[in-house]
Amino acid sequence: MIHKNLFILCVVGALVFCGCGITETVIQKEKVSYLNFTGDTVGAIVCIDDLEPIVLNNEKNAHYEISSGKHHVIVIKNGAEVVNRKVLLGSGSSKEIRIPWQK
Repeated sequence: MIHKNLFILCVVGALVFCGCGITETVIQKEKVSYLNFTGDTVGAIVCIDDLEPIVLNNEKNAHYEISSGKHHVIVIKNGAEVVNRKVLLGSGSSKEIRIPWQK
């Protein structure tokens, strides 16, 4: 009788300890990316897709968060279109857009 109770206690104890040690973790990457504007950024107007235009003021390296995926980026400087580019951004990636210096 003692051996039977001891056996049942060991089996139940083993099941409890085995079940408590299992953990699951799900890691998801952020679904955001970044655009870095460098070069002659002061006074440049940035249009990304159909979003509200962004005016870059007194920023040497402008850093903006955007959703990952395909985007159309247009930069206007002194009334002229100086950048017209389509970019594909992966999750967590960063892309540099260089704005050329005007003479």
